[in-house]
Parts: sequence; C-alpha cells; structure tokens
Amino acid sequence: MVKKIADISAIVACIILFILAMLTFFDVIGRRFFNSPITGTIEIVQIGMALVAFLSMPRAFYFNAHVSADFIDGIPIKSFQYFLLFFKFLLMFSMMSLMSYAALLSANSFLKDGRTTLELDLSFYPFFYIISFGLFLSIITIIFWFLNTFSEKKTEWGNL
Repeated sequence: MVKKIADISAIVACIILFILAMLTFFDVIGRRFFNSPITGTIEIVQIGMALVAFLSMPRAFYFNAHVSADFIDGIPIKSFQYFLLFFKFLLMFSMMSLMSYAALLSANSFLKDGRTTLELDLSFYPFFYIISFGLFLSIITIIFWFLNTFSEKKTEWGNL
C-alpha cells in the first residue's frame, strides 16, 4: 500500500511537470509570435517545480533511487553494514521529519498571514501543505525502506 501511495504521488508529480512544460511552451510561443506572454508563468513554474520535487521524493526513498555514493557499501563486515544501514535511516528520517515540520509551520504561518504571490495573488499556504504532505509520505516510505532493507540484509547474511 505504501508503494502504491508513493507511485500515485510520483504520477501526480509527473502530471504537474507535464502541465508546467506545456505552460512554458505556450508562454514562449505567445511571447515570441504574439508578443503576449502568459501572465504569472514564472510564479506557477516556480511553485510547480517545488511540488514536483517534494511529491516525487517518496518514490525515490521507497526504491532507494536517489543519487548516492556507494563506495562504503563494498566493505564486507556485517556489523558495519548494519551500522551503515541504521545510520542512513536515522539521517534520512531525521532530516525529512525536520523538513516536514518546518513546511507545516510555514504553511500555518502563511495561512494566518494571508501572504500571496506578487503577480497572480495566489495564496502560499495550500502549496506548503502539499509540500509537507509529500515530506510526510517520504517519512513513511523511509520507514518501510528501512524495514524492507533490514529484513533483506538479515535474510541475505543469514544464508551466507
């Protein structure tokens, strides 16, 4: 079920990215040929890219598909491998938890202040709530990644 939610989150991110690409395309066409750009394109693309980044993170965490340097993973000491796995989990979990908390605080602050974007007068708080939701999904997928990886390593090393 967590994999399905992470997949849905990534699909939503892909749809947003496609819409942003189309918006940019039509903005460039309108600017170049009709001397009439689409108002607020820059604001929408900036906010949309943040949504894409944070909504695609859960799937990357679930499959451990982010960019990393794995040169330490080649050390064949079991206790070191367990330590490294736990350290990765602790680092990812703590960072995502803090980021989710900060995004939620920002969303609440923007809700109270009523701050909006300059050009389109869009409220910031819905976007920050979506970002904090994406970060919360990342936390859940990090937990499931750790449990799955730990059980796989335990099984793998138990058979050696």
